[in-house]
Amino acid sequence: MAEFPSKVSTRTSSPAQGGGAAVSALRPDLGFVRSSLGALMLLQLLMIFNVGATVLYITAFITCSASVELTSLKGTRQYNQRAAASFFSCLVMIAYGVSAFFSFQAWRGVGSNAATSQMAGGYA
Repeated sequence: MAEFPSKVSTRTSSPAQGGGAAVSALRPDLGFVRSSLGALMLLQLLMIFNVGATVLYITAFITCSASVELTSLKGTRQYNQRAAASFFSCLVMIAYGVSAFFSFQAWRGVGSNAATSQMAGGYA
């Protein structure tokens, strides 16, 4: 029993030594983001975001359009606010839809195929 305390080390590391290792482990892998697979993944995430935003703005447009009362007087404050909200939600919905379409086209690689990309890469 007398030998036990001499074999036990009670030293601890300082907070500065342990903190640096944890922070460096959380750094993103920029090499993966710069790779073609990483770029395709980012395009896919952008496409999913744009499709989701388009769906949300479709529901906003339908809700705003349905809330405009046809019996209310045109030019009143309530009518103008709801009509403007409907109009601008429609514009944003179209913008997100077009962006989703172009993201999908870029993700699919429309306009290039394996033969043209190999041919361009071989002779360039």
